[in-house]
Amino acid sequence: MSIAFRGTSVCPIFVGRQLDLTALYLLIDRQKSGQGQVVLLSGEAGIGKSRLVAEAKTYAAAHEVLIFQGNCFPTERSLPYAPFLDLFRSYVVKSARLPVADHVRPLFSELSRLLPDLALLYPELVNAPAPLSTDHEQEKRRLFAIMTHFFTEQAERHPVLLIVEDVHWCDDLSLEFLLHLARRCQHVPLLLLTTYRSDELQLALRHWLSQMDRERLAQEFSLERLSRADVTAMLRAILDMKQEVDADLLNTLYARSEGNPFFVEELLKSLMTTGELVLADGSWKRTAQRASVPRSVQEAVQQRTAYLSADAKRLLTLAAVAGRRFNVTLLQEVLHCDEVHLLALLKEVMSAQLVMEEAADRFAFRHALTQQAIYGELLLRERQMLHRSIAETLERLSTSSLMRERYLEDLAYHSYEAGMWEQALAYAQEMGEKALTLYAQQAAIDHFTRAVEAVHHLSQTPPVALYLARGQAYETRGDFEHARGDYERALDAARADHDGKLEWQSTIALGFLWTGHDYERAGRWFRQALAIAEELADPTLHAQSLNRLGNWLQNTGRFQEALEAHQEALRLFEMQADRQGMADTLGELGMVSFFMGDPARAVKDFFGRVIVLFRTLGDRQSLSSALAARAIDSAPETIETTYSSLRTRDECVQDVEEALSLALQTNSQSGQAFVEMATSLVLSSFGTFGPAFTHVQEALRIATTIEHQEWVVATNGALGQLYLLLLEPDSAVSCLEAGVAGAHALGSTIWAGYLTPYLALAYLFRREFPRAESTLKTLMPRDQQPDNFFERQVTRIWGELALAQGEAARALAIAEQLIASAPGDARPQPIPHLLALKGEALLALKRLEEAAVALEDAKLGAEQRQAPSILWRIQCSLGQVYHLLKREEQAQREWSEARDIIAKLASTIDETALREHFLRSALASFPQGKSLSQEALTSSKYGGLSAREREVAALVAQGKSNREIANILVVSERTAEAHVSNILGKLGFTTRAQIAVWVVEKGLTPPR
Repeated sequence: MSIAFRGTSVCPIFVGRQLDLTALYLLIDRQKSGQGQVVLLSGEAGIGKSRLVAEAKTYAAAHEVLIFQGNCFPTERSLPYAPFLDLFRSYVVKSARLPVADHVRPLFSELSRLLPDLALLYPELVNAPAPLSTDHEQEKRRLFAIMTHFFTEQAERHPVLLIVEDVHWCDDLSLEFLLHLARRCQHVPLLLLTTYRSDELQLALRHWLSQMDRERLAQEFSLERLSRADVTAMLRAILDMKQEVDADLLNTLYARSEGNPFFVEELLKSLMTTGELVLADGSWKRTAQRASVPRSVQEAVQQRTAYLSADAKRLLTLAAVAGRRFNVTLLQEVLHCDEVHLLALLKEVMSAQLVMEEAADRFAFRHALTQQAIYGELLLRERQMLHRSIAETLERLSTSSLMRERYLEDLAYHSYEAGMWEQALAYAQEMGEKALTLYAQQAAIDHFTRAVEAVHHLSQTPPVALYLARGQAYETRGDFEHARGDYERALDAARADHDGKLEWQSTIALGFLWTGHDYERAGRWFRQALAIAEELADPTLHAQSLNRLGNWLQNTGRFQEALEAHQEALRLFEMQADRQGMADTLGELGMVSFFMGDPARAVKDFFGRVIVLFRTLGDRQSLSSALAARAIDSAPETIETTYSSLRTRDECVQDVEEALSLALQTNSQSGQAFVEMATSLVLSSFGTFGPAFTHVQEALRIATTIEHQEWVVATNGALGQLYLLLLEPDSAVSCLEAGVAGAHALGSTIWAGYLTPYLALAYLFRREFPRAESTLKTLMPRDQQPDNFFERQVTRIWGELALAQGEAARALAIAEQLIASAPGDARPQPIPHLLALKGEALLALKRLEEAAVALEDAKLGAEQRQAPSILWRIQCSLGQVYHLLKREEQAQREWSEARDIIAKLASTIDETALREHFLRSALASFPQGKSLSQEALTSSKYGGLSAREREVAALVAQGKSNREIANILVVSERTAEAHVSNILGKLGFTTRAQIAVWVVEKGLTPPR
């Protein structure tokens, strides 16, 4: 007699992943030491990721770890922040009877706009919700900051295990936030555990994983298929067997499942459900009544559902149409049944292990494959009918704006699948616009695409705004061809409707799009937009068109035409008293002035006015950019061939500090990257190398993270310039070659023109004269007269090359020509880099008195600009001139001052090897035997502090007052106060406490 198996097919023990599980245990234990970790758990569908997560959760809970979990579902790929809404919804439900704690109130208030359930549970948080910002990037960064604060604060209170399952179905914004959080959880006890299907890698997930790999943020556990021995262990545990597993049963299950544990369980379940698994001769075997065990989950699901009641089948089918997760209230409304009967049906499908309970009102299919298998069996007409029922029910349930907001995503999806085209159009368009406000571009594309399809089904012409919106989303994602297609469709539709304003908008959009691919085509579109604006006689559109065309002209090197376009735009905006337009245009004019070789005028006449206007308008993002641009245009090592505005180091640093604060306030990542780069250029120009490195590296990190190619180019260039100042040409070449190549790939004439002279200079430093020459020739021939800022930079390097190759007369002629042709106010302002070239050329020609005059002028100019890197070089050359003129005292004084500057510059370099290389290379410029004194070397090690200042610093660390320091050192109290002030200035500190910390770090001891 044989007995059919009536147990469960779920394996009661954990099989085959012991090494992975042990590693997770260790990571959970490591949280106690405050270390954050990120784990990626990957494998094909059904491989056991969720089971491994469940075991880790059990262990974490037993060790008093706080657990948060969010899940991703295929129907929610277009829903921004879906897994976190799931997570916080569960958190809210658990906390519903408790008052909202102060530390989570900001999160609840923010999420109430995205999570209607929260608004229903805590109406006091949303009585007057703040409107969504029109700056979508700012809104996104603010929400990121709030959620990050929530998780890190929870971790500081208690170790946290944060789980996000199935990120292959994750929306783009959630992936971006996970990357953001991964960077910030390394120093708090937070273990971020994510799972994904390795066989379902979409483009967004591939990009996310590559970012994780590039930044080394996570460790990955890749789950492989179970071995035959593991499947045997599963069968023994499920069937509670002591003896050997039947070979035929094992062979069948192992071959059909291919070691996938979910398939093993599903196939075994199908045998149990049909009674094909029987106990015979003391062993569980499959009967011979059927030819074979089903090979697919589809067949397994069919067999399990065959034994359900008709009502249970209807519930299951409806649930499959609703999605992987389904709401009990919704099903009850559609089925028109009472709660008692509904619960009985749920228990029936649960007993068949098809679904599981997640919350009181929410159930989910045990596996996505189960839901997909059931859904796939439906005829198209059946699907449409059920989608219609769900959509109509959702509309009935949307009795308030909050409820409608809650169901909007589902309404859009089910209306579309049901073929309810009017509703689908309305809901999809609304969801697309919402996704745009949340900066969720892929979600916006999906919804707008459904809206376009709905319009076609309605035999209507899609609105121009719909194509423009989808084109904008495509463009932001970098999908040129799709964006181009939508913009061209919008243009055709606008022309067909004779809507001039939308025709102009479409044309401008095409111009912007083409600037990243073909500047010539972009120019044609901008000219066409200008013609449309003129025909419409709309002064605002006319002025905006002029600015777009002018910006294009700038980027193609046609600066005079750009200047004229922006001047006309400014006139039109001034006539309309349009302050925003005026501010934007003044910024463009400032850039043109810089490019034409007059940075001093850009700073004085344009950026000053721009900054005042942006302050008045409250435009923080534009203000940040303007402040950073003014600082760059004032930095002495960025304006080597022109007059300077002579703004001080403190003024420039104040600009970039305010700019960085504004960029952080507005949560602008691209803005922050630009300001970090600007800060590096400013600090390196004024001789603060260590912090300059910190800022440029942060700029490069941000630019790379957000894939802002222009800022990647710019920051590589800034890093190359910094290496040149540090006399490290090999590293400079590497960075500048990357920058120049990126500029050409981007099609940016501006950045190619700016960085190429520095690359040639780096080759020159390596004495690779042919490479320097060929590099310069890519921009202009040696004898061509310079006509703008970039050409002046190239001409200067031609002069440096001529001097290095022994053509001193040619170098002198180039220097004199550049000095005489400097654009702008012809006031008596020495240009140190050009006068240094002139003086060194005269020195090479043995015209010593003239060389002394030129170099003294160069020294004055460097001092006026507070430019230490060129100043020490000038003084080194000036010392040589005075030495040859037999003015030894003057020579020694110049060399001594130059060495002091070198020591102070070296003291700002944090990396020991780089600092020592800089000292060796700089001192090699001096005559032999003129080495840096021991005191100068010691001073460089201790931030440039003198021996007496180091004594004072050590006493400050002991808590001594100025009077006490004066008594100990036998000096006046005023002298002690001056020493403390000097220490603060040299070290860049603001408090005595900072001095004390520094003293401890340096190991200084007080005087005896």
